[in-house]
Amino acid sequence: MPNETQGGSQGQGEPGAGQGQQEGGTPESWDAWLEAQPQEVRALYETHTSGLRSALQSEREQRDDLARQLREATGALEEGSAAREALEQVNVQLEAAQRQADFYAEAARPETGCTNPRLAYLAAQEIDVFDRRGNVNWERLKEQFPELFKKQGPAPTHGGEGSGGPDRPLGPGRQHQQRRGRRTDAAA
Repeated sequence: MPNETQGGSQGQGEPGAGQGQQEGGTPESWDAWLEAQPQEVRALYETHTSGLRSALQSEREQRDDLARQLREATGALEEGSAAREALEQVNVQLEAAQRQADFYAEAARPETGCTNPRLAYLAAQEIDVFDRRGNVNWERLKEQFPELFKKQGPAPTHGGEGSGGPDRPLGPGRQHQQRRGRRTDAAA
């Protein structure tokens, strides 16, 4: 009986465990893992995320509509007026915020491999990797700042082995014990 419970809980993750994975058991990517899942799992994922995607799309459409309205209102004002200049400044700030939000959205994608989106955005501004439409030249950014795109591997799993470096000097308590002839290692 206990073996059935133990085997049953292990078996829950096993049917799709080997699909879309590298030899070490880690999936190649999120998309590869999702593609390898049964249709029921993919449908459940689509159902779960469809609301988020539609909300994001709605926000983008609303943002674009507001930007269009702002441009129209700016065009209707008299050239050189203080109100027109103020609206033009707001429009420039809105476009910069949109570009930054789009950059962060792309940087967060796993295939981009960006480890620090905020610093990457500053670097992108520094070397001007944006085209006229605001698209990012990721290859150029990766060439100029490869340290922002390193793959982060899993943490080492040999925690009981210490730091792997040279032995650390004994602290005052251990030095005292050593002078008195006591053992200072864990076997004592």
